[in-house]
Parts: sequence; C-alpha cells; structure tokens
Amino acid sequence: MRASTDPRNARDLEKALALTRLAGIDILRRDPLHRLPGCWYLKDSRMLHNLDDRTVEAMARGSSAATYAVGEFLHEAGEPMSAVTFINSGRIKVYRVSRDGKQQTIVLLGPGDAFGEIGMVDLGAQDLYVEALEETTVCRTERDAFLQLASRDAALAIRLAEAMGEKLQEARERIADFAFRDVRGRVAHLILTFLERERRLTRDRALDRFTPGLTHRELADMIGTRRESVTLALNALERDGLIETDGGTVLVRDVATLREIAEA
Repeated sequence: MRASTDPRNARDLEKALALTRLAGIDILRRDPLHRLPGCWYLKDSRMLHNLDDRTVEAMARGSSAATYAVGEFLHEAGEPMSAVTFINSGRIKVYRVSRDGKQQTIVLLGPGDAFGEIGMVDLGAQDLYVEALEETTVCRTERDAFLQLASRDAALAIRLAEAMGEKLQEARERIADFAFRDVRGRVAHLILTFLERERRLTRDRALDRFTPGLTHRELADMIGTRRESVTLALNALERDGLIETDGGTVLVRDVATLREIAEA
C-alpha cells in the first residue's frame, strides 16, 4: 500500500531543517524540530559557531538530549568523560573533592559552554564532579561520533584544540592566583572572570553586574582561601566603591581598578 504524503508535513520538515542553518547556530526549542531525532537545541554553542552547516546537522542528529534537576550529577569522579556535553540552558558547577572531603570549585558553566573535551583525547577516569545548580538541559555527543565528525571537518578539530587550550589557560590562571596574588587580588580577579563570562553569555559588553549563585565558602574554595577572608575582601572592595552587592547580585562599579588589583 502506498503511503499518503501530506504536503503540509513536508513543508514543516523543510522549514525545520532550514532553521538548523541559522547563523550562530541559534536552534530553538520548537515544533517540528522537537519531533526530529537527535538533539537540535544547540543554542549559541561557541564550539559550533560558524562551522559548516553539514557538520552541525550531523552533530545534532548524532547527539542525545538530557535534562538534569538541581543537584543531579552530569558526571561523577572516577568515570571517564566519554562525550562532549553542550549546555543549552541552566547552569552547572565543575569541582573536585579532596580525600578529606574539601570541595574545590573549578568553574561554573552556562548556556553556550561545553565540557568533556578532555575525554576526546584521554580515555582515563577523570577526578571531576559536574553538578547541576539549576534545571539544566544539554546535548551529548559521544566520543566516537564527535571524533568521526572532527576527522571530516578540520574546523571542528581546531575548535576542539582551542577549547582544550582555553581550559589549560584557565588552569594556569588558577596557579597564578595561588602563587602570585593575595586574597584581595584573587577576589578581584574572580569578580572580573564572572563579569566577563556573564557579558559573553548575554552578548552585552556593557553589562556591569552578575549573580554568581555561590556562597562565600564556595567562592573561597575556588580561590584557595577561607570563607572569612573572602567576606573581608568583598567588604573592603565595596567600601572602596569598586563593587556593590545587593542580595546575591554584584554590581561592578570600577573595572579598571579591579583589574589593577588583580594584576598587581
């Protein structure tokens, strides 16, 4: 028996596929994309920005979507990172836990960011936890599928190398924090890092505030100091008129002076 073809469905499918070719890979959650196989919610991914349309479509078709509730783990220490995970919405925390139970936050990630790149070249177990700070939706591309695409598209392979280079630079910055900056300098540098990330995510270079969503203890864990020291440093920066805090939001009033403190 011959299957009937509804021209309206064909037009919907054609329109859906056309959406995947939008500049900036701004692929939105909407029908009929939602009904297509794969994970089409690759919104504003830096790694995929301006790549060949065919690579992005193949990535989407070969990926899977997942949603995590607050407190759920996207990855646990002792497991290999066998996929590149692209964050579509929400926010996650990447951290380590020492043998005595002390937690060190490595980085906070949000929409447009990705993690798991190290698993493309290192099959060993990773000592990182990745936890959802709010409801988070992601697209996961398994290692074999990602590497197959990278072997076909040199631009994707270069993006992978660049992403790993960024992670290495962030690690160097953390070492510099511990080795060369006092607590005031570390806090100033952390504030600038949060602000720059928020500006990038919102694409607003004039943005002057951010909401870290972390306690002073968690901020202290990020820069290797005590909670009391972070509180004193933040209070001093606010007293000097460089920042202003309102609940959980930090308003940055003097970027230039903060940068001088961070680089001193």
